[in-house]
Amino acid sequence: MSVNKISSAQRQDSKIRVLTSIALIGAIIPTTLFGGYFFLFLIIFLCFFGTKEILEVPGKTKYTPVTKVVVFLFVFSFIFWTIIKASLINEEVFSRASIALSEMSVSLLAIMLYFFILFFIAIVDKRVQLIDVTFLFTSGLILALGFQSMLYLRLFPNSAGLDFLSNTKVSTSFGETTYGNYFKDYYASVVGSKGQDLASSVLLGFTFIGVWMSDVGAYFTGMLFGKHRMNPRISPHKTWEGFFGGIIVSVIFSISAAAIMEFAFKLPLIPGLVQFSYSPLLAKMHVFGGYSFINIILLALLMPTVGALGGLAFSLIKRTYGIKDFGKIFPGHGGVIDRFDSVLFSSIAMSILIQFSANGWSFLV
Repeated sequence: MSVNKISSAQRQDSKIRVLTSIALIGAIIPTTLFGGYFFLFLIIFLCFFGTKEILEVPGKTKYTPVTKVVVFLFVFSFIFWTIIKASLINEEVFSRASIALSEMSVSLLAIMLYFFILFFIAIVDKRVQLIDVTFLFTSGLILALGFQSMLYLRLFPNSAGLDFLSNTKVSTSFGETTYGNYFKDYYASVVGSKGQDLASSVLLGFTFIGVWMSDVGAYFTGMLFGKHRMNPRISPHKTWEGFFGGIIVSVIFSISAAAIMEFAFKLPLIPGLVQFSYSPLLAKMHVFGGYSFINIILLALLMPTVGALGGLAFSLIKRTYGIKDFGKIFPGHGGVIDRFDSVLFSSIAMSILIQFSANGWSFLV
């Protein structure tokens, strides 16, 4: 296989991208590790600039301040609805430094209201057309579900356990526990009662590694060996060589990271639920015969493939509106959406699979 020649412009672009990635990782790693309000503020920051980028896609002066406020309010409400609802039910949700999130949900009434308000705006404001309604509705929901999924992946392992049959007892190597306290008791036995906040970051770290190593693998594989374009109409620079190279690099790094964390540090992706070793919890649930390594393989394959779909989906938006990037906040990468498009889609897919697992796959029965 011949290797493509790399121009000086490509070298400079690669240098800028790498430096920006290092700075971005330097900001994301500590907030992800510490979780709680640190990670909550990170999501608020990303959501603010991501929503702002969406509103400026057709032009900075396209939408009125009222329309912008409506979109901001609904996107933020979709993301933080589950935490707000949990805090109303359980006052302890915000009473400690760590925050847990045991489910994902969006208010159906809020979605319907958002839909009707956007149509009302289109009726009274001649600058807002039907394409604007569909664009703001779909892109707002994707952003909201994506960022809520990132919250869920970070905060779900920080919950006490599974709501599914929460009082059912399970005998484990670290003693007898219940579905409802499985995570808490596991982490207490491994890292102590105060170590769960840090230990629960493994799942989201696995997601970041899988998605971003896919981007790295696809970028360099495509630059060096790319010959066959995936979809020149939507993304002229993406190649099939880069796509498969990204999958291979992503799977190798993500599975290796998961294995190292579980076998070297006794920190599986989700204790008893998503791990390589035998799980009495899964055995009790009659799922996979007590082994969920198939879940890890599925997740590892899911991230780069769904992430590529996310990249193409947002590329389609850029081509439709004739813009190069959604923003300029990250030199060499563009805006928040340019950098997190794959993460948003992959997080949604990952969260769906985790939700199925957390309910004992009872949705399929």
